[in-house]
Amino acid sequence: MTDEPVKAGVTLSAPVQHSFRVFAERIGDWWPRAYTFSRDDLAGVAIEPRAGGRWYEVDRRGRRLDWGEVRAFEPDRRLVLSWAVSADRGQEPPERASEVEVRFLPLGSKLTRVEVEHRGFARHGAGADLLRGGMASPDGWPYILREYAEAASPTARAVLSA
Repeated sequence: MTDEPVKAGVTLSAPVQHSFRVFAERIGDWWPRAYTFSRDDLAGVAIEPRAGGRWYEVDRRGRRLDWGEVRAFEPDRRLVLSWAVSADRGQEPPERASEVEVRFLPLGSKLTRVEVEHRGFARHGAGADLLRGGMASPDGWPYILREYAEAASPTARAVLSA
């Protein structure tokens, strides 16, 4: 089992404040439905704007399904989120969660580099390699970041990199 982090990034044609807000406050507008527990029954996705908060989805019946905890919430700088979703798309207990750090790096006043590092896969146990492989694949973080980039800077072509 490998515990090597998955890294992905995107450069947006948008200021850092906008880039952070779209990720943290408008995640429900762009997060892929296929990557939720509720899928077609999804009503929304949210990140509570504070360390110790939750990030979660709500289905159409109003049921909240936690994805993890907000470990750091630093506006316009970074987010650290626990990833309490297993390889088989079930909910994991907090002690089995991996961690996602999202950094927002200004490149002048009109560009932002957004870097994601997903780490600590070994905590997921037997499904760790499968989960890591999925998140490292083109259908993992690169796909998620393409959806985000389209929402954050729809008129610009995002540049993805590992």
